[in-house]
Amino acid sequence: MKNPFLTSVLPSILAATTLVISLSTFSPANAASINFTINEFTGSDTQVKFTLDDQIAGTGKVQFKVDFLSTGNNAIADIRGVFFNILNDSLLTGLQVVGTDITASKFGAAGTINSIGSSSNNLNGGGGYFDAGVEIGQEGIGNGKGDIQSTTFTLSHSSQVLTLAQFSEQNFGVRLMSVGSGNSRGGSSKLKGQATYYTPTPPPPKKVPEPSTAEAIGLFAVGVLRLTKKTNSLHSSQQHC
Repeated sequence: MKNPFLTSVLPSILAATTLVISLSTFSPANAASINFTINEFTGSDTQVKFTLDDQIAGTGKVQFKVDFLSTGNNAIADIRGVFFNILNDSLLTGLQVVGTDITASKFGAAGTINSIGSSSNNLNGGGGYFDAGVEIGQEGIGNGKGDIQSTTFTLSHSSQVLTLAQFSEQNFGVRLMSVGSGNSRGGSSKLKGQATYYTPTPPPPKKVPEPSTAEAIGLFAVGVLRLTKKTNSLHSSQQHC
C-alpha cells in the first residue's frame, strides 16, 4: 500500500526545493563606485560632482559621470574641460576615452596638462597641472554642441585593466563657462579638488561548494525514495503481524 502522506506531499516538496535552490543560485553583483564634489578656486561660485564606476562600462573600464550642481544664483553652466590625474603614470600612453560629448583629449606627459582644445579652456590661475585633459563640447552655448551640464565618458587602456584604485585621492579639475541663470550667463569658473579614498570591496567569504540544482534535486529524490521504501516495508510488516 502506498503511503498517503508521501504520495500527496512529495510533489510539493520537490517543487519547493527546486524554487529554493534556483533562487540561491543567482546573486546580483555589487557595482563599485566612488563619488566626490569639487569647488571653484577662481571665478563664479560653483560645484561639480564626479561619479566614477569601474563595472558599468565593462571589466577593465572606468566610467566618468560629471554633473554641474546648481549653487546659489548660478543655476546653470557649460562644462568645457575635465582634467584628472592617474596613480600609475606609465598607463598614460595607452589610455583611450569614448564619449558622445568629447571633442578632444590629451594624456601625458604626467603633470604637464592644464588646458585642452581652445586656449581659453584652461585651469590657469591656481589650478595646477594634470596628467590628462578631456574637452567637452565646443565653446559657446548657441552652436548645438555646447551648454552641457552633465556628461558621461568611458576611460580604458589598450592593454591594461583600469580600476577605481587608479583614481583614489587623485586630483581633478573642471573648466566651466557660461555660468549664471536665465539670460544672465556671463560668468565662468575653474574648479579643482581631490577624489575620495577608494577602499576595494573585500572578497566574499569562501563557501563550501553547493551542488547544482539538478544534483540537489536528484539527491533529495533518492532520499525520499529510500524513505518511501522504508515506510512501505514497515507498513507491510505491520500488516503481517
